[in-house]
Amino acid sequence: MLKHANTVSALLHVLSNPTRLMILCLLINKELYAQEVLEILGSTKGNISQHLKLLLLNKLIKKRKVANRIYYSLYYLRIKKLISCLKSYIVKIVKILKMR
Repeated sequence: MLKHANTVSALLHVLSNPTRLMILCLLINKELYAQEVLEILGSTKGNISQHLKLLLLNKLIKKRKVANRIYYSLYYLRIKKLISCLKSYIVKIVKILKMR
């Protein structure tokens, strides 16, 4: 059980960054190429590149190259379910916080 707790803890650490969480939320519905992610999030190329690299290393996303574009998508269907769940909770929490 400790091994699984360490694995889940590492996953939650990767998910704890707002930019990485936003990237995963963007990839729930469709595959995007790197420039699209950059334009939507409005960050620097280097910043987005580093976050994509970390998500790739942790097998949360996968990539495929077509001509000069690199497309990213979620790695596992289970990750999609987890991110969808987190996304819905984020929306609910933001609404609650705005009411205060």
